Amino acid sequence: MLKPETHFLIVDDYSTIRNLVTSQLLDFGFSGNFSEAENVDEAIEIMGETPVDFIISDWNMPGKTGFEFLKWVRAQDKYAKLPFLILTTENEQEKILDAISEGASNFLLKPWEEEDLSEKIQLAFQQHN
Repeated sequence: MLKPETHFLIVDDYSTIRNLVTSQLLDFGFSGNFSEAENVDEAIEIMGETPVDFIISDWNMPGKTGFEFLKWVRAQDKYAKLPFLILTTENEQEKILDAISEGASNFLLKPWEEEDLSEKIQLAFQQHN
């Protein structure tokens, strides 16, 4: 079971999406132990400085994509089992299958309902623990 102090890394190029995810995580009872990044390079920098327990990342971002970030995360031994939830507007089956094959824990299509985010977080956590 996820603990209230779980450290989430939220990666999205839109601050409104990062704020929405943060707000919903607080609604779910998490303690606010969050880091935010607006791109993959910033996310990788945060991961080098701060222990992260769970990643929620957008797929489509300028520069490196969430898919590229997923591949980087899975290539790092210490992050190989980290829950990784992808937020996306992409619903192409092929892209989703590619991400699953690279180790995505789950997907959530934008826009989403709050209960959907909660469910996807729990499923992603269960998959890796």
